[in-house]
Order: sequence, then C-alpha cells, then structure tokens
Amino acid sequence: MPTSLFQYEMLPTTWFYLSSLMIVAIFFRFNRVFSVRNLDILTLILLTPGLIYVAMGSAPQGFLWLATIGAFGFSRLVFDSLLRRRPMLEPNLNVSGLTFACVAASAFIVPNLWLNRGDFSESPRAWRLEQILTAADANDENAVKVEERPGFRPFLRAAERTNRFFAPSDEAWIRAASSSATETTNSESILYFFGTTLRVDGAPKRSDDGERASRAMRAMRWAAGRGGENEFATVDVSGAEENAAPKTEFAGAPIAPTAPVAPSVSGVESGSAASPSSAPIPEPIPTPPMRDVYRLTPTDVEAGARDAFAVDGREEAAEEAGPRTPSIEQTALILSVGALQIGMVVLIVLIGRFHLGSTQTGLSAALLYLLLPYVNQFSACLDHIVPALAMLTAVLFYRRPVVSGFALGAAGALAFYPFFLLPLWFGFYWKRGAARFAIGASAAVLTFAVVLLATTGAGENYGSALAAMLGRRSLFLASADGLWEYWPRFYRIPLISLFGVFCVGYALWPPRKDLATLISGSAALMLGVQIWMGYRGGLYMAWYLPLTALTVFRPNLFDRVATTTVVDI
Repeated sequence: MPTSLFQYEMLPTTWFYLSSLMIVAIFFRFNRVFSVRNLDILTLILLTPGLIYVAMGSAPQGFLWLATIGAFGFSRLVFDSLLRRRPMLEPNLNVSGLTFACVAASAFIVPNLWLNRGDFSESPRAWRLEQILTAADANDENAVKVEERPGFRPFLRAAERTNRFFAPSDEAWIRAASSSATETTNSESILYFFGTTLRVDGAPKRSDDGERASRAMRAMRWAAGRGGENEFATVDVSGAEENAAPKTEFAGAPIAPTAPVAPSVSGVESGSAASPSSAPIPEPIPTPPMRDVYRLTPTDVEAGARDAFAVDGREEAAEEAGPRTPSIEQTALILSVGALQIGMVVLIVLIGRFHLGSTQTGLSAALLYLLLPYVNQFSACLDHIVPALAMLTAVLFYRRPVVSGFALGAAGALAFYPFFLLPLWFGFYWKRGAARFAIGASAAVLTFAVVLLATTGAGENYGSALAAMLGRRSLFLASADGLWEYWPRFYRIPLISLFGVFCVGYALWPPRKDLATLISGSAALMLGVQIWMGYRGGLYMAWYLPLTALTVFRPNLFDRVATTTVVDI
C-alpha cells in the first residue's frame, strides 16, 4: 500500500492503538463509566495484544494472553442471559456517521487484499499475521498438515490454497529471513506473563518424539521488524575453525563470512590445540553495508535483474521485478474473499435490523467488528470466515428451524467445532421446532458426506476423511499448533470434560431460552472452544466476535422465545 496510497503504511501495533482510540471514542459511555457496555468494549480491545504477541514472535505469551482474556470473556457471555435490565445506551455517533464509518471500513477490505497479497506487499512489515503464519508453516516440515486437522478436508485444502496465494512466496520468505540481524537463542523455556516468571517445556513440541524448529518464530520476529542483519545465522563454535561460516536454518540464505579466529589470551599459541573450556571464540560477524532490507522488489536500476536463490539444493531464479496484473482467476479469488467479509457485515446489520429492533444497533455491532484489529490481520482465511457466515445465517433465520439447522450443520461439517452449538439450539427449539431443526442439521451433514464421497481421491481413505469431518482429530492430537504446542497436553483432558458437561447443560439451563440466549450462548461456546482446540486456538475469532458484538448492543429480548416466534414453515 505505501506507493499506491501515498506512502501509507499501517503496522499492526499502529492499527491497534488507532482502532482502540476509535472504539473508545465511538462506543465508550463516558457518563456511565462503570457499566457492562464499557466492560465489554475493554475486553474486546484487550484481545488484540495477544495477536501482537504472536505476530512479534512471542507465541507462548500471545496464546496464553488470548486464553486468559478469552476465559474472562467466556464467563461474561455465559451470564449475559441473566441480565434482564438492558438500558438503551446509544453510541456516540448517529446513524449517518455509523453508516459512513461501516462503508469506509468495508471499502478498505478489498484494497488490503489486493495490494498486500503475496510478494506484491511492498514491505514485510506490512505482512498480515495470517500471511506470516502461512509462510512459516510452508517452511516448517513439522507444521500441522490438513490431514491432522478436524473438518471437511476439501474445504480445508481450499482454505490452505487461498492462504498460500495471499502469503509471501518461499523465495520472498527466504530472502526476508536471510536479511535478518544477529544470532538468537531459544529462550522460550522461560515465560514472563503479567510480571510472573513461568516455565514451559523448552522448545515447543510438535509431536511426542520430535521438536519443532524455532526458525518460524524467529522469522515472525523479523517480519515484525524486530531483527537486524543475519538473525537467522547461528554460529557453530564447536570446531573453532578459521573462517567458519555460520550455519543457517534456511537453505540458500546468503551467509556473511566470519572473521579469522582471534588468538588465545591464555598463553596458548595461536593455531595450537586448546581444551574445550578454553576454545577460542570467533569474532562477531561483520555487519554488511546498509541496504534496503524491507524492499521485496528491486529498484529501478535493478529492474529486469534476476536474483538466484538455492532452494532445496537447486538454483531457482527469482521472478522479474515490477508490478504484475493478476489473472482473471486471481482477481475473482480476491473479490470473492472480500465479498465474504462484506457479507458478514451485511448479516450483522440485518440481524440488528430485524431481530434487535433497530438498524443503528446492527450498524454499531458491524462497525465494532470491523474496527477490531483481528479483521485487518485475518482478512482472507476461509476456515475463519465461512463457518462464521453459516452461524450468522442461523441466527438471522432462527425463526425457521430447518434453515437454521442446515446452516449450523454446514458450519459443523466444514470446521467440526460448531457442532457443539447443537445442544444449545435444541434446547431453544425444544417446545417448538426441534424436529425440523434436527432434519435441517442432518440434511446438511448427509449432504457434505455425499460430497466428500464424490471428491475423495483414489489414494485417500473415505472413512478417515469422514471421521475427520466428524471430529476424530479434535480430541486426541498427534501434533498441536497454538497454546498446546507449548504446554503439556494432558491439561486439555479436564478442560474438554468440563466443556462437554457445559455444552450438555446448556440444553437445560436456562430453562427459558430466548434469542439473547442463542446469541450470547453461541458466542460463549465458540469462545470456549478456542481455549482447548489444538490448532491455533484463540486465533479463530471470527467464530465468536460478530456474535459477541451483537451481544454487546442487544436490547432486552425476553419475549423472543420459540413458542411465539418460530413460524410453521
């Protein structure tokens, strides 16, 4: 974006500060400081530092922060249905201002996807968190594969291909990594959180018999601007050989040569053998001349030149510099992803207009969702967006159990975890519409099972793919990515047990469920899932943020129960 929008560049931390000020200015009630509305606003703002932690390479702190704030938000959403007094607190902006702000924020979604896609981003500092994570996984042989995740595998593969399209290429990632600064050490064994020193298991484990390389984490630090030159180089001083080149974890990354080994000062002549305790220490790696390490494309003088990189042992030429026009298929993909994001905004506004009593309420919830930095950092993740769209569709058509059941069944078939919403919704429809809701949910699951059968390749096991769609990979993890990559996984067992009991209990409590219970309860369950899920738990905020925004601004919905609102057809 910098060249296209007059040197504009919005870093994640800058957007966090700016969006937080905007959210407080528009929605914070200064005349009622100690109100539930203000508590909700501050809680949503406090989610963002966790994303910044992860983006800056401090993944253990980031996921722990998200889990801590998420646990508080979960408790708040669970008890939301007990709040019967809902005073009308309008935002500090009228309907015209809210409409303009929503349209303006939505209008930046497609340009953000268009200009900051892959290698077209003019600065690695502008890479979104979704791009950093995708590129890091592509260069990590121990990354969690699609086959190890629960959900509809064709959809997960499509989401992965979409993420790879928007992420930087391997060549750009290697070029960025090789331009980083100094030797780093693996310091993840000590974790500082809220001023308390905690200990984790050292190098994060991907599986029971292997350890994850820390290069992806250091690459995140570099992309966030925390590195200098040659951060990915690790000096091997065991042999103390002259002119020993540093080892690098990225194949083909250019390496700065080391200076000759300094003579020993302990009386041993230079060049003579020394004991391991008195091994000579090589001089620091000389700093290369200043260069523009953030430019992904050559300057005008270098236009047309091709930089060679050794990837996997073979030389590959980098693509020529200069702007390239995306193909029709790529343009359609960008516009489609942008349309899905805008579709979420439209659904939020429609829910506010038809079910929460006013268009202003829907606009307020939509604008709050758009201003949260998560939307800017995860703009193109289909496995975030599509299940969220299905859940919002279920809320919009809650008066028609068949449609809501099909929408929730589709969301569960695609990502599995929305299946935990079914007991809550069955409890809502128990006195009227439960059978139709079950028919709709079953029809969706059967439809995706048939589609899975038709799309399963000859070399793939249909039973394994169907079991993954129904959540076989969710409880017992062969590998993890997120909070449980750094913490012992047996702690998940009591959390999953409590969560299962809570899901079943939600079908019985509260005994009188209204629309407010559906919205806040669905948000609570999708937020609770983030704490124990094994793949990037805490980052799938689209599953609960729109519903949480609707909960923040909802009026009293005590009369919206199934017996009076559900239609016969």
